Parts: sequence; structure tokens; C-alpha cells
Amino acid sequence: MKKFGHFIRTCRRELGLSLQDIADAMGISVAYVSEVERGIRPPFKRERFPELACALKIRPEDLDQAAWGDRGVIEFDPDNTSAKHLEALAALARGGTALTDTQLDRIIRIAQKLTPEDGI
Repeated sequence: MKKFGHFIRTCRRELGLSLQDIADAMGISVAYVSEVERGIRPPFKRERFPELACALKIRPEDLDQAAWGDRGVIEFDPDNTSAKHLEALAALARGGTALTDTQLDRIIRIAQKLTPEDGI
């Protein structure tokens, strides 16, 4: 998995954006963006992902995934999740290693197809 800083640098360069462009979009300093890209600072806080995702024309989930790799943990807000979602996540966390790749692929496909109309 790519490191967070490398990921955002690659995205930024593919769009021809400067460090200043990203800093302006996020309301932070160029030095801060540069330090995150170089891995001197940890990934930005999750609250900043929508601004960064918009500037980089990617999904905030892509930033989450890159940050998880660096942090070694998945950030999750239980206050914005139903009891049923918590139960499913806990079950996956406990038994996830027992699932086959095929089973995990099915779960991922189901989750990716869900929309707000599905009651999420």
C-alpha cells in the first residue's frame, strides 16, 4: 500500500497542481503540505479529507485508505453509525481472518453497490 504522502503527491502532480494550490484549497501552509508529502508529518486529520479530496479530484475514501496504511489503524466514528453497522463491523473485525478472499470480494461488492436509497 502506498504511503499517504506519496499518494497525495502523485495525485497532485497528475493534475499539475502545486503545493501552493493544495495549501490554498485546504487553508494551510505550503510547508505543512510539503512535510506531509515527504512523510515528515503524519497524514492530515480526517476532517481535512473533503477539502483535499476536492482539490485532488478523488474520493475522501481514497484518502482514508492511504492514511490507514500509514497509521496502521482504521478511523471510524461510531456516533454516525447504526447498531447494526457496528455489529457487522465487529463481526468482520473478529472473524475477518477466517474469511476467504472470495467471501471478502462478495462483501466488498455488496457494500460498493449500496446507495442512500438502500437505507444507509
